[in-house]
Amino acid sequence: MYPSSLKHWCEKPEFEELPVDGDFYWNWRDVHFLPYLWLEKKDVPALPTPFFVWDMHPDSPVGFESDAADALTNIIALAQSFDALGMDADLRKDLRRLERKNENVKLVENEKGCLRKSAEWFLEFWKEEKADFERRLLLWEKHARTLGAYDGKELLGVHICLDGFGGDAGTTYYLGCWWNRKHKSRSIATFLLAKDIANAISAGKKFYDLGVGDEPYKKQWGVIERKTKYFARMPRKLAEELGLKEFEPTD
Repeated sequence: MYPSSLKHWCEKPEFEELPVDGDFYWNWRDVHFLPYLWLEKKDVPALPTPFFVWDMHPDSPVGFESDAADALTNIIALAQSFDALGMDADLRKDLRRLERKNENVKLVENEKGCLRKSAEWFLEFWKEEKADFERRLLLWEKHARTLGAYDGKELLGVHICLDGFGGDAGTTYYLGCWWNRKHKSRSIATFLLAKDIANAISAGKKFYDLGVGDEPYKKQWGVIERKTKYFARMPRKLAEELGLKEFEPTD
């Protein structure tokens, strides 16, 4: 169902060294910009050593299951209607409040340049390195879908997602929301997420994937939790330093 993620978004995959206690391992440079990674056996011989990558899809044919609480999927099984979703009562109540709070908001799909217009909010909060951020922008501007929120001419936030990643046409993958924090009380990120989930239902999608993590807001949607995978090929000493139970030893 998925092609190799190492080749899905770029013609030539790039790797970077990440330090760990006087040692290092190789990681795929774009791991933070994708919903999941996917490795096949044919990919493994070309990987640099020592190598460690995480957030791999649960069905990836290569990798080891992660037991970390923050390494579970958060997949919403979409119902026939938004009201039939298995979200908790607090979220339902909050969404009704946000509808009233944002009743004058105008939604704009796939506005050209919206990611660059909202970039300052992301950078101010996350402090991402300029070179990494430019890589993210190039990937997301080419592949991602956006949903912007305007109050008059003022942009409040941009919801970012991905349809059909790796050939999975039935799933929408949430990538994030860049929003203006001076409007915190309007909870634009939650408001736009709800709108896009409703759009996904209307489009006949089967799943809405909120990605990996243990953030409380994700759990409110009544998500399916599956163990993701990681892949590690390295010396035993390095694996112990990283706390890895399973790995491919190189010594």
